[in-house]
Amino acid sequence: MDYELFLSSNLSCKSLAEIIRSIIVESVNEEITVHSSEEEIVIGIKYFSLALEIEDISDIAFIRRHYDLDVNVCIRVQLFGNTFYQGIEVLFKVIGNLMRQVGGNLLFLENGSDQLLRKENGQLIVNSDLDQYQVKYLTKSLLSFLEHSYIKEKLAN
Repeated sequence: MDYELFLSSNLSCKSLAEIIRSIIVESVNEEITVHSSEEEIVIGIKYFSLALEIEDISDIAFIRRHYDLDVNVCIRVQLFGNTFYQGIEVLFKVIGNLMRQVGGNLLFLENGSDQLLRKENGQLIVNSDLDQYQVKYLTKSLLSFLEHSYIKEKLAN
């Protein structure tokens, strides 16, 4: 499954990647790989890979306009199918820690358009308008891994 996590952050991509790597180390006892290029920094574990864009591949200006949210960092997420449920739990722990450590706005999209999570002005909103597959995994139990209060609301795509 493919997701995109957009953040508002004053940190460099390298600093943000180090924070994310540290969060993952604290969350799981798994081998972590980190690869850097001019375009992105990719962090991988057996459950997923995270690609922090150094070059704006995802067109952040479009995301800002379309979702009316001030963000400046894109992290492309690929969850691996055979470990999807373990991976999404670890991912939500990472997202929760990022919200606490980095602060700022956040947008979590599935398949490039479906808003699942949105944090704006300190308020986390979980989309209440989910499809038949999203309902199966975006559960109260999964949301508890964020360790953040939230409200449910219909979010436009």
